[in-house]
Amino acid sequence: MKKTAESFETNNKWHGSEPEIPQSAITETVETEILICGAGNAGMAAAIVAGNRGAKTIVIEKDSKMGLIKPYMGAIDTKAQKAVGDKARIDKEEIIQELVNYSSKYTDEMKIYKDYKRSKYQGANKVDEKLVRLWADESGPTFDFLAEELSEYGIKHVAEYNIGHGHHGPFKAFPIHTKLLVPFRKGGIFAISHGGVYVLEKFFMKKVKSYGVKLMFNTGLVKVIKEGNRAVGVIARKKNGKYIRINASKGVLISTGGYAANEELIAKRNPEAVSVSTVRYEQKGNQGDGIRAGVWAGGEKDEYPSAMVFDRGPIKPGGKAGVPIKAGATFDSFFMASQPFMKVNMNGERFTSESVPYDIVLYPQQDQKNGVCCIIWDANYWKHIKSFDTIGCSRMIKSKSRPNTMEGMGFLPNYILMSLMRMKGMLKKSGTIEGLAKKLKLPPEELKATVERYNEMARLGQDRDFGKDPDTLLPLTKPPYYGITNAGWLLTTMDGLRINTNIQVVDTKGNTIEGLYAAGDVAGGFFGDNLYPELCVGVAVGKTMTFARHAILHMTGNIK
Repeated sequence: MKKTAESFETNNKWHGSEPEIPQSAITETVETEILICGAGNAGMAAAIVAGNRGAKTIVIEKDSKMGLIKPYMGAIDTKAQKAVGDKARIDKEEIIQELVNYSSKYTDEMKIYKDYKRSKYQGANKVDEKLVRLWADESGPTFDFLAEELSEYGIKHVAEYNIGHGHHGPFKAFPIHTKLLVPFRKGGIFAISHGGVYVLEKFFMKKVKSYGVKLMFNTGLVKVIKEGNRAVGVIARKKNGKYIRINASKGVLISTGGYAANEELIAKRNPEAVSVSTVRYEQKGNQGDGIRAGVWAGGEKDEYPSAMVFDRGPIKPGGKAGVPIKAGATFDSFFMASQPFMKVNMNGERFTSESVPYDIVLYPQQDQKNGVCCIIWDANYWKHIKSFDTIGCSRMIKSKSRPNTMEGMGFLPNYILMSLMRMKGMLKKSGTIEGLAKKLKLPPEELKATVERYNEMARLGQDRDFGKDPDTLLPLTKPPYYGITNAGWLLTTMDGLRINTNIQVVDTKGNTIEGLYAAGDVAGGFFGDNLYPELCVGVAVGKTMTFARHAILHMTGNIK
């Protein structure tokens, strides 16, 4: 594959040199058929498949516990979706084309961005369409399989088909979101967040253990062992610093996640995402270890950087986006920021439409002072949120889908989050727009003029400046007024090792490295640029688990 000066591979500094581990340093050798490196969404789904197929399997995990299993599982043609009929009907070809061409929205559809200059990575179709089609074809069987495997614990697979207005600006929403719901009586949901806090992890763990899969925590991947062009195992390091060799006769699956926890690497490799981010979701193990090991083994890395960044990165007034980016957990972000309230730059002026998806609304901030915006709302905010009717993890209003998907944060949890942000000195409140402007360090007269114009356009039902949807163009007229300075919440990186449609890692010439597979954020080819199609809710976890299943079926000879 042709390289550029910006290619990940041509700059060896990011991954360093492959470590030489002498045989004398290896204190233990273990034999297995399948080795899974990383116990997150991909690794644990793969472990269930491997156990079901009767393969001797080991899972190693750098951390002391398994990763979070996300309840946003994008799929097509599952039994859960078929059970609700036309409400969850999806045109497979339409969503394939949406995913393949997602980044082209900047130039083809987003007329509101006609004066906005994208970075040097501008362009569309930087993905492997065959991988998108693989997800579309196999996601249904994947989640039907997982639902059946976990049904003994009372877990039910449900379809989230309520997609609000069905669009954000010119972007269409697709009802692909499905969930594996844990029953209340088994601790499934605590009503403190959107959809709740899930405990799927313990049931994935139960299922994996029931098959006799061996789990080795505090054991991190160091390097892949090859014989010729075939991966035959890995060398891993335990918490005490001792090395262990694990031989895998059927294959090695790398599922160690991306490199979002490595701030230095993100700043170097993904300056665009960093320039609009103030909060970084901390999963400490995501240091890029699996990508390094794959590249050392001869694999090729995605040429273009890609990250999942949502518009939920609060910061104190006057703050700036960019390095250093605060590392935090879920509630260090501000979920209400994804509502399409009025947004202004530090000059008190609007600069984009607020009704577009929450990945795309961020990047115009690169050209704004401090790389941030201020979000403004009034005392009618909950009434407005009901009108906005957003979907996915920005959903505030309880979903109308049946069976109940438990989606929608609700008023009280959101109010608590607002109160927390006020306590942290981020969210500000005032009886006047001018008073709010001062607290947000905005020019009062400019903000007042902006709000007046915004209200007039809302009265007329037409955004003459940026084309915001009329159904989200709601006036700010009732005090008190609220505001928060906000930018991006960087969740994960999505550029990883190049893989083929059997989820095998390929080298720089496109040749397969036998026995070596990669799934999850450690693998690339599926997302382009720094764009995550959030109106295709759950497609990231959907493709992760789908590809993990395919990899194991290929290792065990069930897929040729």
